[in-house]
Amino acid sequence: MKALKINHSIHIHPLFFLLALSAFFTGAIYEFIILFSIVAMHELGHYRAARSHGWRVSHIEFWLLGGKVVSEEHTTRPVKEQVHVTLAGPFQHVWIFILLQLLTMIIGPHPLLSAAFTFNSMILLLNLLPVWPLDGGKLLFYLLCQQISFKKSLKLTLLISIIAIIISVSWLIFDERMTLAGTLLAGFLLLENVLEWKRQMYVFMRYILHRLDHDTAELKVKYLKVDPRTTIDAVITNIRANRHYFYVLKREEGLYIVDEQECLSIYLKRNRPKLCLGDISNLSS
Repeated sequence: MKALKINHSIHIHPLFFLLALSAFFTGAIYEFIILFSIVAMHELGHYRAARSHGWRVSHIEFWLLGGKVVSEEHTTRPVKEQVHVTLAGPFQHVWIFILLQLLTMIIGPHPLLSAAFTFNSMILLLNLLPVWPLDGGKLLFYLLCQQISFKKSLKLTLLISIIAIIISVSWLIFDERMTLAGTLLAGFLLLENVLEWKRQMYVFMRYILHRLDHDTAELKVKYLKVDPRTTIDAVITNIRANRHYFYVLKREEGLYIVDEQECLSIYLKRNRPKLCLGDISNLSS
């Protein structure tokens, strides 16, 4: 289901309206307002952090029990920036907890304050699950990118995410805690993961285009000895978000070094994915 555009900056998923109608007909409108306010503050944390780093933010989208700041830069910026933007959302819940505690001390216990405490905890814990596109799923992806290639990191993140959704849903059903909201949310997240799985190549191509056009001076340099018969395609598949590889080839006339950036240029501009690294020096300029 496509989100509805309230204006250029705010988009609302249809499931959000379903939750609003449910709250209206069950007399839980105040609880719904509290829930939405907490979600909005969470997303505002992401938004302000992204803007502070100069990210181009398309819009904020609200969906059932959550939302997301939509930006094409979440996989192309430095890891520290991405982690900061991702953690800025969960951090909002800390000061919300403090505010609720102060209000409890001032006015005493109140059902709406109790609901706010519950919603704040629920949204925080939900977002830290290793599920894409929740904050926990993004943090998992950034962590994997420090250990393995970008392409493998994305695929493994989605596999873990789908497994986490299935385990969570199974536990809720087994423990008889599954609700309508939980069912809708699980369905939404599963659909998002399926769509992201289909978009893997698009995300990867966007990333390597970014790598080709941006300075890699801040990346850690690593030299790898490889067989001259290694193809450009194999090199591109091995690209990591925190490394700049130089491939060392042993030939009869001595060692020959191929820059990863050169491989990217041949792959994207010359469309020669099956070219062997040992044949690069024979290419005409």
